[in-house]
Amino acid sequence: MPELPEVETVVNHLAKKIIGKVFLTCSVLAPKMVSKNFSREIKNARVSKVLRRGKMIIIKLAKEKYLLVHLKMTGQLIYLDPQGKASGGGHPINFKNFDVKQPNKFTRIVLNFKGGSCLLFHDIRKFGWMKIVDQEQYQKIIAKYGVEPLTKDFTVKKLTDILKKRPRANIKQLLLMQDLIAGIGNIYADESLFDVGVHPLRLAGQLTEGEIKFLHRSIIKKLRQAIKLGGTSVNTFVSASGERGRFVSKLKVYQRGGQECHNCRAILKKIKLGGRGTVFCLNCQK
Repeated sequence: MPELPEVETVVNHLAKKIIGKVFLTCSVLAPKMVSKNFSREIKNARVSKVLRRGKMIIIKLAKEKYLLVHLKMTGQLIYLDPQGKASGGGHPINFKNFDVKQPNKFTRIVLNFKGGSCLLFHDIRKFGWMKIVDQEQYQKIIAKYGVEPLTKDFTVKKLTDILKKRPRANIKQLLLMQDLIAGIGNIYADESLFDVGVHPLRLAGQLTEGEIKFLHRSIIKKLRQAIKLGGTSVNTFVSASGERGRFVSKLKVYQRGGQECHNCRAILKKIKLGGRGTVFCLNCQK
């Protein structure tokens, strides 16, 4: 699933293209993926802003309406200009004859703008969704997410307080709880914990003051670096232009189970934790 840096990359791409545009018509090929009365509410709606909350894309519309988009496990949100040039991105779809720039068997929703451009929502498994909500609904939805790790609200004290709330939780699983910290997933949890030298099975309440400070700094550093490099591409993200996220070259442990640790040359261990693959170094992480 695309994480904070990958979703931020999609948001940055789309913001340059769709702000000020007006939706004309839409084609919903998977009704379960949209909210009630979606086709009627999207018509003639103007885009005023494109934002992110956690792993969710937020397209602010006029009249205090919001188009919320979640790519989930296999979604792509692609903008096509009238000449067919693409922007946006999402989870790679590796399928014979798949063309991100064309409606295809995996295209679930098509949103047409006035002027001939459009948004395509491709999704293999149809887990992604689009919802149009009003201001009250929007506030309720975003309130369910925890602190954004790249804002001034994410302080060392805030992280310390979060760890104190769930002292018996494994630190890796805690970092993935979106109601506590929004936007971190498997990639950046694994990478941050390796950077700090903390074992993913350590209990949150066992981290020292120094480790918490280091973890706080590492989370911010890894996320900012990933955004700068366009995200991570390993089975996770590809832009509409086909450009792969360059943070893949910086990965130390994620999806490297069975390979040598870059620090000590020990073989990296892979386990299942909360149903997710977790990779770490038994020697470097305690």
